[in-house]
Amino acid sequence: MPQTENLVARVQFHSRLRWLGVAFFFVAALVLAGGVGAIVTGQAGLKILPWCLLALGTSLGSFGTNDDTALALLAELGRRGKLPDAHRAELAAELKVRGARLGTLHDHPKASLILPSIAVLALCGAAWRVSSAWGLLT
Repeated sequence: MPQTENLVARVQFHSRLRWLGVAFFFVAALVLAGGVGAIVTGQAGLKILPWCLLALGTSLGSFGTNDDTALALLAELGRRGKLPDAHRAELAAELKVRGARLGTLHDHPKASLILPSIAVLALCGAAWRVSSAWGLLT
């Protein structure tokens, strides 16, 4: 397992990156609403829906993998007795909610970086198709 300082840096990185997944989710929800609106009004066919759902799903995956990675690293720091003060409340809240299941989490550093990239591509693809359906792009 990496040095404690490295773990603290990784926790901070994945803690920030998970909020990017939340932002992606809200954008994807708006794109989905635009896509459903385009289907209902006859501006687009059903083939636009999988793109919108892909964007929504990958944005959730982006949040989930980074959240699990951050929590797994926090649990490891807690076991080592090196938990930063800034994260004590978060780990205590998670221990209340997840209890022993928190110990089953694993960090997924590669997936935590790949999924946000896929989410950006899916969001761009879905937004382009929805925008085109509404005539915003030619």
